[in-house]
Amino acid sequence: MAAPSRTRLYREFLTPALHRRFTQAAGVSLLLSYITAVVIGDKASFIWSWLPLGKAGIRTLLLFLSPLLVFVLRVAQLHCGSRSTASPFHTFRQYLQRRDTLETSFCYVLSALLFSEVYIWSVSKEANLNWVVQGRSWERQRLNERPIYLRSLYLGLALLQTGIHLWKDYDKIRGSAEHVHYVSAPHESSQAPANPVTQLKSRFAKLLQEIGIMSCFSAIVGPILYSLTVRKTAWRLSLACARFLQWDIPRTAELSIIPPYHITLIIRSLISSSCLLLLWRGSNIAFSVYVAQEPVKRGQPLTQDSSDPNGSLINGLRSRKSLVKTFAFWELAKISQSFPQRRVFIFKDIDRPGGPAWSQISSECLKIIQGITTRVSEYSNPSTPQQASMNPEQLQSLPRLGIPPREEPVVLQPPAPSTRREMVESKVGSFAKSYGNNPASGNGSPVVQQSKYYLEQARTRLLSPEQQQAISPAHVQSTFNTYLTRFLHSWFGQPFRQTFARRVRCIAFGQPFSEFVTIVDAIDALTRMATASIKEDDYGKVAMDIPTIVRTFVTAHQSLERLTAALQPHWTDVEFQESQREVGDVQVTLTALRQGLGELIGAFGAFAAEIGLEEQDVRVAKMIAGKKAKMIEG
Repeated sequence: MAAPSRTRLYREFLTPALHRRFTQAAGVSLLLSYITAVVIGDKASFIWSWLPLGKAGIRTLLLFLSPLLVFVLRVAQLHCGSRSTASPFHTFRQYLQRRDTLETSFCYVLSALLFSEVYIWSVSKEANLNWVVQGRSWERQRLNERPIYLRSLYLGLALLQTGIHLWKDYDKIRGSAEHVHYVSAPHESSQAPANPVTQLKSRFAKLLQEIGIMSCFSAIVGPILYSLTVRKTAWRLSLACARFLQWDIPRTAELSIIPPYHITLIIRSLISSSCLLLLWRGSNIAFSVYVAQEPVKRGQPLTQDSSDPNGSLINGLRSRKSLVKTFAFWELAKISQSFPQRRVFIFKDIDRPGGPAWSQISSECLKIIQGITTRVSEYSNPSTPQQASMNPEQLQSLPRLGIPPREEPVVLQPPAPSTRREMVESKVGSFAKSYGNNPASGNGSPVVQQSKYYLEQARTRLLSPEQQQAISPAHVQSTFNTYLTRFLHSWFGQPFRQTFARRVRCIAFGQPFSEFVTIVDAIDALTRMATASIKEDDYGKVAMDIPTIVRTFVTAHQSLERLTAALQPHWTDVEFQESQREVGDVQVTLTALRQGLGELIGAFGAFAAEIGLEEQDVRVAKMIAGKKAKMIEG
């Protein structure tokens, strides 16, 4: 008998799919590199300026190194779900201490340096961007400041792009937009995402506008910041590099008084910065669009080619890696929606290690949904270390091995004073000990009382009643609170606000990254597969789990409603209004739960008693599902 084949891990299917998408995104980036190579190249020959077999092709490959670094960065820091922090300041402080921030800065700076060298090498000699300027026959070579300015400009753009990358969280894939159908059309199936090419066309139109604004801003503000901040430092570093490259430049070469801001240099900085931003931003968009495609291959789920598709899918659902788990639940949601044959295969797979495939899948989905209730309960009732109460009667001491302690005093008493000097020392010592052992005696001493009296008299005679009121602790605290509230209302205080929505998302969906997408996928998968089991489950295994699913949905719904209703706004949330208790992601989850309960009760309500669904559970589920209908009518 042949040995059973090993069940392939889910990541063995996900990794090749991500590689294919990486290659497709790299193809878009290579096209952008070719366009950039044509734009920045020498136009002396029309044919060779765009022919890929000539210098244009070499420039394209060299320019492609810049976005390739961005791809490496995205792969290394890829994650699913939005960041969950109490405020933007918490996010800044958290990422300031992480290695990811340093890696992001390094990749963009290195990418900018590579682009600068390729650009300076590609332009014509008339651009005057060589390292040195050749003087007359009797003059020594001089360092050229024009390329120094361009390199400084590109490095500034790299730091700016690093901030934008971290601020907008480019490394995240899949957001709440994938589940808008629960709010807009709760009874309709979700539409498949648009073709990647269509998404790129729609996003590149807005991208070109943003690049134009940033390029014009850099062309205007760049010369000013360069002159005021880094001009001298950049000159010294460039001078050291030039001497290292064996150019005959004097050590005492000084900066010219007038910066090299010619109109041609400004125009070149505008065009080249636009090309650099196009490579960065376009590559990021292409990567996000292609990687966030559905987990399907040739119109079938990723695990369809496995010798044990259900085993590979279950392995992905149990994975500890967020990326693998997110795609596994996404695939399960797609199976429950669009692949009836695969659903039937799951229902019929009852003889496998660990129990039927449906039982294992539903168990993993319920764990994800029950995480909402667990996190809300932990926040509402934080666990404190309980001190075990010890009953003296129950204590059993060990047998005593040594001699019992002595009853008489073990500290020798000092001998009685015999001389006058010893008597004075004894009285002084006794007085000092009694004064130190009674702290309250100091407050009633004449010296302390007299000092307090003089201070009170001085305050009364030197300060008016208004001045005394102004320096009182209550007034100082009130003034501080007033200025603090004004600061929080201002634009500068916005990063420090712990808004109600952010706190609710942190509690309900977890930290450091939100599990919102995975939770909605789990709810969707359970609902669709349970309702489809009426016709497709020949063994009736799903019907036995309907009471557990209904109770889990009800408990999660009640927990979210209780959290949004009872949670008090933080004192920094100065612009909080009661209407803000309806948080977007929470409302989508509540709508998914209501829809699920409505469909489950509609499908199994007729024979609730036979499957173990109590009348009270049916009544509560109908009441929650009825809220959805009222919201739609309103």
